[in-house]
Amino acid sequence: MIYRQIEPTLRRLAAGFPVLALTGPRQSGKTTLARALFADRPYVSLEDPAERAFAQEDPRGFLARFAAGAVFDEAQRWPDLFSWLQGMVDEVRVPGRFVLTGSQQFGLLAHITQSLAGRVGVAHLLALSVTELSAPPYRPWTSTACCSPAATPPFTPTASRPATGSPPMSRLTWSAMCGSS
Repeated sequence: MIYRQIEPTLRRLAAGFPVLALTGPRQSGKTTLARALFADRPYVSLEDPAERAFAQEDPRGFLARFAAGAVFDEAQRWPDLFSWLQGMVDEVRVPGRFVLTGSQQFGLLAHITQSLAGRVGVAHLLALSVTELSAPPYRPWTSTACCSPAATPPFTPTASRPATGSPPMSRLTWSAMCGSS
């Protein structure tokens, strides 16, 4: 797995809060990172219709399987989870007990801050950074490699006028941003 710069932050938050929430855009690596860092906990995808149905129909029975903790992936799919976890962590407050992943949508963060205030550490994962892409197994990233004529399609910036009648805007290409012609 690729080392992510956010890993020390996630470990620190998990050591200080009973719930860790890892949010971010689609395909940023939330699930992969959570499963790797917290491999000692059971993993549950709430995208799985059977798991989600069980959770909604029998929340106590569903969560009884994870009394010691778990990684709940796509937590926003079951909004009641946050209220149930509040009760569980208030009864037994163990740092890093639950890990939640989910998209960065407002609804997930609103439920977290409302139900789990003071009980959750929140981290936001972005796509791989230039530094992360420069580490093995990737080759070192350079603007020259990215912006070489071979790496960019042969087109030039053009002017366009939005329908609102605003002044023309220039659309920049990789070549324009990197200073090559």
